[in-house]
Amino acid sequence: MSVESLHAEIVALCADIHRAEYRLLELIAQLDAEKSWRHEAMPSCAHWLNAHCGLDLVTAREKVRIAHALPRLPLVRECFRSGELSYSKVRAITRVAGRENEAEIVAMARASTAAHVARNVAAMRQADRLSESKAAYDAYRHRTFTCHTEEDGTLLFEGRLPADQGALLVQALDRAMEWLARGNNERGSEAQLGEAAPAEGCGGAYLTEVPHAVRRADALAMLAERFLAEPPEADAGLNTADRFQITVHASAEALLEHGLVDPDDPPQIEDGPVLAAESLRRIACDSAIVRILESDGEPLDVGRKTRVISPALRRALKRRDRGCRFPSCTNTRFVDGHHVTHWADGGATRLDNLVLLCRHHHRLLHEGMYYIVKDGAGFIFCRGDGEEVSENFRPSRTTGSRSRSDPDRDRARRAPDGRRRTGARGTPC
Repeated sequence: MSVESLHAEIVALCADIHRAEYRLLELIAQLDAEKSWRHEAMPSCAHWLNAHCGLDLVTAREKVRIAHALPRLPLVRECFRSGELSYSKVRAITRVAGRENEAEIVAMARASTAAHVARNVAAMRQADRLSESKAAYDAYRHRTFTCHTEEDGTLLFEGRLPADQGALLVQALDRAMEWLARGNNERGSEAQLGEAAPAEGCGGAYLTEVPHAVRRADALAMLAERFLAEPPEADAGLNTADRFQITVHASAEALLEHGLVDPDDPPQIEDGPVLAAESLRRIACDSAIVRILESDGEPLDVGRKTRVISPALRRALKRRDRGCRFPSCTNTRFVDGHHVTHWADGGATRLDNLVLLCRHHHRLLHEGMYYIVKDGAGFIFCRGDGEEVSENFRPSRTTGSRSRSDPDRDRARRAPDGRRRTGARGTPC
């Protein structure tokens, strides 16, 4: 058999399998509609498939779901029936396709591999979830890290991080793994020149024989060791504009206040999860930005890397604020430079439009819990419901109240047309 014939037969057989999968799902939909599985006292159609067809319960439930989704998606159904779309692609796109976007999603599925379709659908679903009010803050609020020692003395841990913190951890681990592999390869080369053989797992065999999960565990231990050996100083690089070593792709529109996030092109960490619009604006508040001009997805021009807050301006800001400016906060380390009026909304990168905030309060401000208004040479912090935050602030049980009334300050909180200023998702800003 020639190579061309081999390829053609494999493709034809796969198309036959796709058509057979479509027919199977048609029959499953009919089976579930008639409820004929009930006479065997099965709790569901999926359980019948599990018992009679050898499918595991998760796979059976997925097939029932897809079988019920296909009747409302005529274009997907036709492409699947003809063998043009595989079961893997149909499984993914039936999670997000509807009457209004079916044609666009089918076109994407036709032009992409199954892996690309799965990634695109995952990004669309993440963007949809993050469009809900305070979804990004909920992810931050539920961050956890727990650990305990097993009977054999090993440490078992489990954690959950919001997208940006998770991306930083993964990148740090990847960098540490590269460093360990480089050092082991160098030791392996020395051993080949006649020196003592490296320890087990070292040398060139480290990358080929040691599992990825084990190398990542080594990297985590190395990060802890290096940190304890040389902890960062208060004025070290953690306070520079380049402290975020993660790459985020986002449209210019997504950075704007009230900017709508395109579900087909949401803000996304490179090779990682989708970000909420509030998280994007918080990260971009004090990070290096590279402008890329595109047309139909093709880059036309890549601008130079620009620093939002210069080192000289950061020094002046640090000298003025001495730490987080949020009332009653005493944090002086790991602080961010925050634009009171975001630079994406036309706010100037000047000292009178900047304020230092600790990471916690910076996140709260960008995600709608608090907002800032300028008051002459100073700043006023307010809760999302309008209550002014004073020193020794304790959250009030009431809403809609202010600590005191001041007509000048009230005017500062209003837009030029007299309406109350609002931020992302309708919160004051």
